[in-house]
Amino acid sequence: MCRDISFHSEIKVVTEDFKGIQLAPNPGHYPTDMVHVTCEVLPTYPIVVNRKALALANMGWGVINTWIDDPRERQLQRSNMVNARSERILGDKKSYWYRIRQNRCLIPTTGIYEHQEVKGFRNKIPYHISLEGRKQFYVPALYQVSQEVDQYTGELYNTATFTMITRTANDKMKWIHNAGENKHRMPLFLTPEMEQAWVLDDLGDDDMDEFFHFEMPSDAIAHHPVYSIRSRKPKPEGIVPDAFYDWGKKLPVYGMEEPPAEQKSLF
Repeated sequence: MCRDISFHSEIKVVTEDFKGIQLAPNPGHYPTDMVHVTCEVLPTYPIVVNRKALALANMGWGVINTWIDDPRERQLQRSNMVNARSERILGDKKSYWYRIRQNRCLIPTTGIYEHQEVKGFRNKIPYHISLEGRKQFYVPALYQVSQEVDQYTGELYNTATFTMITRTANDKMKWIHNAGENKHRMPLFLTPEMEQAWVLDDLGDDDMDEFFHFEMPSDAIAHHPVYSIRSRKPKPEGIVPDAFYDWGKKLPVYGMEEPPAEQKSLF
């Protein structure tokens, strides 16, 4: 599944893509340093949502399962709710995603990160993934607003959380996301027109089903290797998480044979 994304842009660019969208009066309301955002820390992220009016609202990544009564357990289980398989949103009426399927929103991004297992390397190679010809795009998601209890004060508060929608990967993304328990998955990439419709139109289940069956062509996917994004070691000076990184050895090329098996690890 997709657990790392990037927003290497400015919030105001969203206003160019969604005319009339409401922003917070203070730009400091939104998080900064979003070149690499990982769901592992259940971060706050700016989300395009239409609730009576189109707005850019801060939400936490990882939907809170309100079927769980224990407040602490509800938070612990959020890491299992960061991605929603498109196949289950309509196909499994007992799923949590079916319950909130009409709560549609969009994740502004300039790219996502995915890892590839490469022969000769001990660790997987991270890639930055984006859409050809687009400086910024939007990944469809579902959101929820729930009432929670502060574990220290006992006070009630409302919080908004979201989950990214994923689908079976196209050929290029299968080539990149080639290992792991959830291999061969990718975000539900859409065209600009479909992104607008996802939050602006009144979509029924049949309409949504068409979205879920849309597969972004492999030639529309741009990718390049980047420096390790999950290493606990400090990054060398000058390293930008979403920038091209030369691993010093020939990496496999999409559509061509992989490098020789005797390739040595750089780790």
